[in-house]
Amino acid sequence: MSYIDIKLFLKDNLPFFNDLSKSELKGLVSASSVQKYNTGELVHSKNSACTGIVLVLNGQLRSFMSSNSGKEITLFRLFERDICMLSSSCVYQDLTYDINLEAEKDSSVIIIDSKFFKEISSNNLSIQNFFLTLTQDKLSEIMWVLEQVVFFSLDSRVASFLIDQYYLYNSININITHDTIANNLGSAREVISRILKRFEKDKIVELSRGSIKIIDIKKLKLLSS
Repeated sequence: MSYIDIKLFLKDNLPFFNDLSKSELKGLVSASSVQKYNTGELVHSKNSACTGIVLVLNGQLRSFMSSNSGKEITLFRLFERDICMLSSSCVYQDLTYDINLEAEKDSSVIIIDSKFFKEISSNNLSIQNFFLTLTQDKLSEIMWVLEQVVFFSLDSRVASFLIDQYYLYNSININITHDTIANNLGSAREVISRILKRFEKDKIVELSRGSIKIIDIKKLKLLSS
């Protein structure tokens, strides 16, 4: 891994950085470490007590919930310079989030120790306001996912997912398995496969092993709405 100037990155991405005292700044840098994760590796597990505040240096992370039966549903994604507070719920007393964070691509992150962060945030309104706003933003994304699950058909959600992938990778060729789509949408692979087969029959997509090609983006957008 190339050299990362942790202090500079924190300064550029934490709005409250300049409000900290010299001793707090020194402690913040000391409490921060760079970690590297390979594709598919967990950054944070719902069984982890407190991983810490996660700042993405590069790569892509997926936040998801999982059931005991193995079903998953994606809540949100984190990209370069995004920050996740929900992996450090112990900063807030009596508040827990049973979420997982995994690397969807090879990723590097900065993790700030939760205990230290709790200490410096207890008497600093700038920090409290920033992370309250950040947490509210993520919870809004989670509520959007919940709205999709409750009020939209699975056909519409599959179409929306494929459109998101199209814009995310800027390509009509999406390298993804039916299992992965099912995990993202909290469904079963068999159900996703039936929907995709129907999309293929309607000449909206073209299916091949481990890949989906979007043939008619306009029809896909109509389905998503």
